[in-house]
Amino acid sequence: MTIRFELLATDESAAGCRARAGVLHTRRGPVATPTFMPVATHGAVRTLDLDDVADSGAGIILGNTFHLMLRPGTEVFDRFGGIHRLLRWPGAVLTDSGGFQIFSLESERQVTEEGAAFRSQYDNHKHLLSPERSVSVQRSIGAEIMMALDVCVDSRTDEAGTREAMERTHRWALRSLAEKERAPAGQALFGIVQGGVHEGLRRQSAAFLTAHGFDGFAIGGLAVGESRAERQDMTELVAPLLPPDRPRYLMGVGTPVDLLEAVRRGVDMFDCILPTKMAQQGYAYTFGGLVRLTKQVHRFDDGPIEEGCACPVCRTHARGYVHHLLKARQIQGAKMVAVHNTHHYQALMRRMRAAIVEGRFDPFYRSTLATLSGS
Repeated sequence: MTIRFELLATDESAAGCRARAGVLHTRRGPVATPTFMPVATHGAVRTLDLDDVADSGAGIILGNTFHLMLRPGTEVFDRFGGIHRLLRWPGAVLTDSGGFQIFSLESERQVTEEGAAFRSQYDNHKHLLSPERSVSVQRSIGAEIMMALDVCVDSRTDEAGTREAMERTHRWALRSLAEKERAPAGQALFGIVQGGVHEGLRRQSAAFLTAHGFDGFAIGGLAVGESRAERQDMTELVAPLLPPDRPRYLMGVGTPVDLLEAVRRGVDMFDCILPTKMAQQGYAYTFGGLVRLTKQVHRFDDGPIEEGCACPVCRTHARGYVHHLLKARQIQGAKMVAVHNTHHYQALMRRMRAAIVEGRFDPFYRSTLATLSGS
């Protein structure tokens, strides 16, 4: 078994609404969608234990192929029998392909048809990340879902440059698929739709990739400098071009508002570092909006971070205490906010799923958006 996507409900009761609820069946158990994947870049979610992540209700996490390839390396994953045993994580894992990290290296890498050549930031050793190598690394990691290596470009790249990157992404996608099929290990492989903010290219990319046997499809290249309106427009364009019986994943997005907007447009899966990154800066996500807990106004507040929140921090600690820990630069403060934020994102997913199944997503979307504006 690789994965199987079961579509349970689609709420199209309002104009422009294509929200979907389903179940992603994996060899590590079912994952209800829409779903948010906490980011475990190096095999750990920032400031959190994986028990904290599991307690939030997350059934799948994201690992970073580029970094895990460099440290601890495939030899470690081969020795331990994969990432689940190494991390003691019982749920599913999705690994990105390394394409975004290659993009982020800028002048420190050279991209050719063969792949991306670069030097390790840890020991300066040379590496070539090819489509085949990316899949091979992900095979060793043992993720339930692997991503095909893609070429990511800045959203402000002109149409000619974006087309060149998209066409290479397509060629690399087929090489990734061939490598997966060469040595099948029960893992799924997603293709990544590229094309920047150019409507014609996005249509071409979706048409090309959906003609091949990928287990799911991602919308890539939409967290690289474009405006929120452009991201929403491209998501609205691409999502309905993808097969309804396959999961749809919007990569690297985003804030609670971004998630609301993307689910409304028919997306099923998300990842982003914001819940834990913002926690380190003292920001808590709530259904009343973003709260900066380092402000002095919270010093004497004996209420929870958010009234009605079921997370362990809100059940046991006051805002005033969390404020104190953050001001004192104690790591426990950042962890407490990260725990809350991780629970908040999962709670948002559960509320959206329930609203879709019950046919009331549009009013839920509108009322929630009104309270989250600015988040």
